[in-house]
Amino acid sequence: MDSRIFARRTLAAALALFFILYAIAPPTAAQRRKRVPRATARAVKEPPRQRLEGTKHERPPRTFDVLNYTIRTRFEPENRAVIGDETVTLKPLASGFRSFDLDASSMKIEAVTLADSDVALQWTQPPDKLAITLDRAYEPTDTINVRIRYRAMPTKGLYFIQQQTRSGSALTKPAQIWTQGEPEENHYWFPCYDFPDDKATSEQYITTKADEIAISNGALIETTDNPDGTRTFHWKMEQPHSSYLISMVVGNYAKLTDSYKDVPVEYYTYRGTEEEARRAFGKTPEMMRLFSQKLNYEYPFNRYAQTIVANFIFGGMENITSTTQADTEILGNTSRASQQSTENLISHELAHSWFGNLVTCKDWTHAWLNEGFATFMEAVFRENEAGHEAYLEEMRSNTFLYFLEDTYKYRRPIVYDRYRTPIDLFDTTLYKKGALILHMLRETVGDEMFWKAVNKYLTDNRNRTVETSDLQRAFEETTGKSLAWFFDQWVYKAGFPELRVRSLYNARSRTLTLDVAQTQTPDATTPAVFRLPVAIEFVTAQGARTEEIEINQRSQRFTFKLESKPLLIHFDKGERILKKLDFPQPAARVAYKLAHGSDATSVFNAGAWLQRWSAERYRRLATTGRARANVHGI
Repeated sequence: MDSRIFARRTLAAALALFFILYAIAPPTAAQRRKRVPRATARAVKEPPRQRLEGTKHERPPRTFDVLNYTIRTRFEPENRAVIGDETVTLKPLASGFRSFDLDASSMKIEAVTLADSDVALQWTQPPDKLAITLDRAYEPTDTINVRIRYRAMPTKGLYFIQQQTRSGSALTKPAQIWTQGEPEENHYWFPCYDFPDDKATSEQYITTKADEIAISNGALIETTDNPDGTRTFHWKMEQPHSSYLISMVVGNYAKLTDSYKDVPVEYYTYRGTEEEARRAFGKTPEMMRLFSQKLNYEYPFNRYAQTIVANFIFGGMENITSTTQADTEILGNTSRASQQSTENLISHELAHSWFGNLVTCKDWTHAWLNEGFATFMEAVFRENEAGHEAYLEEMRSNTFLYFLEDTYKYRRPIVYDRYRTPIDLFDTTLYKKGALILHMLRETVGDEMFWKAVNKYLTDNRNRTVETSDLQRAFEETTGKSLAWFFDQWVYKAGFPELRVRSLYNARSRTLTLDVAQTQTPDATTPAVFRLPVAIEFVTAQGARTEEIEINQRSQRFTFKLESKPLLIHFDKGERILKKLDFPQPAARVAYKLAHGSDATSVFNAGAWLQRWSAERYRRLATTGRARANVHGI
């Protein structure tokens, strides 16, 4: 799921506040000083940091395993009603199985029977549940088929959208019916076990008007023309999946076809927008090829479709084999920036085919395994398209957005079990910090080991539900190294290191001293000390060299032999760690970085630093770097 539509309102407000504060804030003491011989780790008093509000949630106990959902639906759009006839196939997990609950809201149950014999079963409707009592006790060797006939008027999960014609536009958006199940909203239109730790197959018979089609999961088995002028579309998804991934879209759509190897690729769009939609979706097969190659795991399903809908509540949703996309994210994006955003969305939802659909988080506290990976794979596609610098630019954007949430909203560990509703966890921390954690893991173990470990994670856990420990195990078994320290500080703890770095070069001894302090304020979830492998590049008149250090104390001093005074010090070369860095450097060194920096970030940071000088001094120091700065839009 991509939450960019919801996030934009929050981001706009946060950006406004951020730039106001940035404009009026005085320079820090570190910026005013010319040189500080040794960094210290004195704690700075800060107001108590906000936390994500909510109560502790635990995974509900399972007493049965759903094997299959067969769902028959027809609709009364004028009443916003769903008429459903469903058969749930399940097996008990223990002996003496006599009753069970399904999640069910906003519906009137008409009958509950054994599907095989039509024996009526007793049932009640506690809040948001359907409690069913069976005719006898069943054993784990038994298979039970329960038929439920119902009428639902969903307030969530399924939406009726009226036909829309824009003023002054020839585009008409057809009337639509679409579903959105994640995190726990499919039970508003069909009774189900609505939690991600159970996987079942599914089958749908969807009856529509004569001029409409139904798009759902898996393969289209048959389309039947009914005597009353309606049509019924029979879809079947034979690989098991969590119930939140079951979906449908109904409307008068144009279908565009494509392919990746022998996998059909489909795009469903409004009539009259076919050419625009094909341009927007056109890179999908290339994304499928890239991800299959990188993961060494072929696209895992028999079909991949994308359908645009109106008034969607997210940017996109990775319903299994049948992604739903907001029409505003696909159509009308003519600028390069908006096209790149569209590509990011498409690659994000596609990546969920592996991370979320094939391998699914066991509960929402581990949802970063779905969303963090999908956001990370956006950057992997960008890297393939435009090089490693473009990949790093995605990580910088992730960092910026995560810092905004951490500063102005709250701080939380990425694995977190306290919330009011599950959607609370689908925040910037989940998406952006999740991607950054995977980036740091890639840098920690190396590119080759990273992709081997990810392949092992997918292979070992295919068609299963997982926790973060499953990912850690895959990486430790692949690399042969303990990564408990990494997962503890980045996944189970919160925050990030704030580093204060000062340098001093002794020309007589030809020694450079770097004093490094971790200045973040520790609390119950924020570590006082992060373990940080850091690469530092030194450039002197004799050339460049890179040294590897490990920061593992609150305050540390590192010394390096250099033949001459450094022209450039690049702390954290390659941008391998998430951090805030306070490292003022002499103006001459900054000007050299502006002229010779090897990446956009070094140039941008240098230019931003020089802007604190007077305009006249800036012009004098930046002369040799001006052309390069203009290239990067400074």
